[in-house]
Order: sequence, then C-alpha cells, then structure tokens
Amino acid sequence: MNIEELQDMESRIIEAAKQVFVRKGYEATKMGDVALEVGISRTALHYYFRTKEMLFDAIFGQLMNALLPNIEKIMDEPTSCLEKMPKIIDQYMAMIQANPLFPIFVVSEFNRDPEHLYRTIMKDPERVKPLLQLQEQMTDEMERGLLKKVPLIYTASTLLSLVIFPILIRNPLTDVFMDGDPRKFEVFLRERKAFIADAMIRLFTPDQPRTSNE
Repeated sequence: MNIEELQDMESRIIEAAKQVFVRKGYEATKMGDVALEVGISRTALHYYFRTKEMLFDAIFGQLMNALLPNIEKIMDEPTSCLEKMPKIIDQYMAMIQANPLFPIFVVSEFNRDPEHLYRTIMKDPERVKPLLQLQEQMTDEMERGLLKKVPLIYTASTLLSLVIFPILIRNPLTDVFMDGDPRKFEVFLRERKAFIADAMIRLFTPDQPRTSNE
C-alpha cells in the first residue's frame, strides 16, 4: 500500500469515527463500531490507530488544525479587534461548513466529559495560543476604550450561539423555512457570516458620548 492509499484510508477512518462518536458518544463507542462503519476488520483498524484515544485525538487535531493556523495569521496582523472580527468569523464559518459534525461532536463531548476534551486540547498548548492572543488584545482594547467593556463569557457565549446554534438545529430550520432543501441552508450559512460579523461589531463598538443637545 503506497502513501496515498494509507492517507486515504486514514481519512476514511477519521470520517467514519466522527459519525460513530456523534451517534454513540465517545464512552459508548468501541473500535469495532468504527471498523464496521469503515468496512474493515478491527485488526486492520488497529494498524492505523491502536486505541480509541488516538483516534479521538486525530479527529480533534484535524478539526483544530483546520481553524487555528488561519486564526494565528489573523492575530499576527497589526489591526484592531473590530477589524479582525469579520475575518475570524469567516474562518469559523468556513470550518463549520466543511465539518458540519464538528459542533455536534464538541457539544456532546463537553456535556459528557469536559475534562476529557480539555485534556485533548492541552496535549498541544500551541493550539490555543491564537485564542489567548485574541483574549489579551480584547482585554487591552477594552481598557483603552477602543472596545466596549463586555465580560468575556458574554463574548464567547454570544459568538458560539450565533455560529453554532443554527448548525445544531439544521434539520428543523431547513424543513420549516427552506422547503426541506439543504442547498438553501448552505446559502443561508454563507449569507449569515456578514450578519454575525455585524452583530459582534455592534456589540463591541463603544457607545458614542451624548452631546448637550441630546
């Protein structure tokens, strides 16, 4: 088996594992379930991933690597948070559109075992460096009056709800508002990026001081 065939099989295994983890949860999933989903033997699966933990790390690492390197480039730009925000949202939305199971996967794992997900992330602390940079810049700009002072928990929860919630209720939204056409939902997601960016910019833009005539 050549390198391309090995990489193709690894990709097939990871995609199958995403499906099984979402359906059954990490704890209930067995390696045999993943092997069955791929259509290979458990012995063959162990050739690529010896343990379920290694498979989970591969899935999460793939998804994080699809997003954070692009965020790192944005964070290195000498621009304000308000200027960075549309670019960051664009990257998040693009990653989620390419990996529609990611929000369901992460939400289910955070509810099931947040410590496990946290440990997985912190196996490579460099993954969260861009997010820490963003937090540091936002805090600094709030102190300097360039951003409205908003608690960071409100920031994170608002952004996550705007980005992720429609994905979690994709089917009812599509059925009720889009005649059951999944293509219309994809168009909705593409158009929603500008709406989310505008909402976040409005949230953080400092209030204009009132004049004596107002």
